[in-house]
Amino acid sequence: MNPIEVHYKNSFAAIKIGHYLGEQINNNSAIVCIGTDKCIVDSLGPLTGTLLSKKNISADIYGTLDKPVHAVNINDYVKTIRKKRYDKIIAIDACLSNKKNQGVIEVKEGSITPGKGIGKILPEIGDVSIIGVVDSSDRDFHDLVQDTRLSLIYEMAEIICEGIITGFNIRMMTEEGFRQQASISSI
Repeated sequence: MNPIEVHYKNSFAAIKIGHYLGEQINNNSAIVCIGTDKCIVDSLGPLTGTLLSKKNISADIYGTLDKPVHAVNINDYVKTIRKKRYDKIIAIDACLSNKKNQGVIEVKEGSITPGKGIGKILPEIGDVSIIGVVDSSDRDFHDLVQDTRLSLIYEMAEIICEGIITGFNIRMMTEEGFRQQASISSI
């Protein structure tokens, strides 16, 4: 599938994300939300995980504000997740890009390499990645920490959460349609 890029303010953002994920996500999926609650610029993942955990979806969620998946513990999480043999692992993380891309959410096949933008070497994770551009990589990290607005991160997390819920709903409707077709065919 071709990757999608959509700005979180686009009124169809959640639908576009959901449409992409509808073919990818199922009840044996894991959603890994990477980041930390200690730094606003890196809180997109755990904030999304917290919002998702309140929706009672049928996927396993790793990484919330209370139990983040971050640089210190990601190796342990990767080992645990790989042992469970999920059909799909969807990884969510914040990233830095140029200023004009701030607010863009990218969904694509392939893994995320967390920490890459700030020079950390951490394990790749995910079959599908959702990346939110939270600020510009042209700025000093100290300035990013001081100036990144929580409202931006929260609104992006809400859109990603809605997109994942939409993806599950699309998957369920598609599977229900196939079941109905199969029962009609057997008559």
